[in-house]
Amino acid sequence: MRLFEFEPCELLNLLHSCILIKCYPLNFTEKLFSPFFLQELQAGSSRSKVLSQLTQLFLTVQLECPYYKNPRLLLDNQVKSFYTRCESIESKVDLHLFNRVKTGMIGLLGSQKYFAYNVLTPYHYTIDIEIKLNEEGFVLPVNVHDEVYERIALCIDDEKRFCANSHNLLGKESIKQRHLKLIGYVVVQIPFFEFNPLDNKNDVLEYLHKKVFPNFYSFHENQAESK
Repeated sequence: MRLFEFEPCELLNLLHSCILIKCYPLNFTEKLFSPFFLQELQAGSSRSKVLSQLTQLFLTVQLECPYYKNPRLLLDNQVKSFYTRCESIESKVDLHLFNRVKTGMIGLLGSQKYFAYNVLTPYHYTIDIEIKLNEEGFVLPVNVHDEVYERIALCIDDEKRFCANSHNLLGKESIKQRHLKLIGYVVVQIPFFEFNPLDNKNDVLEYLHKKVFPNFYSFHENQAESK
């Protein structure tokens, strides 16, 4: 079967699957982003899913194929967030696992003011937990914006984010973490199979310390107090 014989939504699904495994359908971007094809797509499938897939295709070409001067996908045809209630291409964090990690991070950092959660980036992805550091490596409160030198993204990955009976991430999670690295985040994965066996608070704190701050960590306010 030739590609032009696919229905528009089937073709989009096929080409979107390609980018999950780092295959870039550059020869088809002009067709995908054309007004005629967009009209055909939106007539036959969920609008939110179609626009999410198109947005991620466009973002992938921008981030991973910067040499390619591709046709642009108009902002009107881009989603703000990849997470939607129905047919989402981004997985919602598991609440139970998230709360355990969140409690551990409060214990590690001393206060919830040193990290944010469910952070929507300008690149459409939602980060489970975000930590900001200044140039000296001090942890910044979430309301500080001017001194940010590095951002850490914690990906709290439960069973649903992995292939069945495997420790391999699903394609949609793999591409998310790949893109977060490309836009400048330090990505720290907290997988369920490492975190769930931790039995007590000390084990949780030690694990998070080693994962998030493998060398050291310190606080912006402590620096100010020492002067």
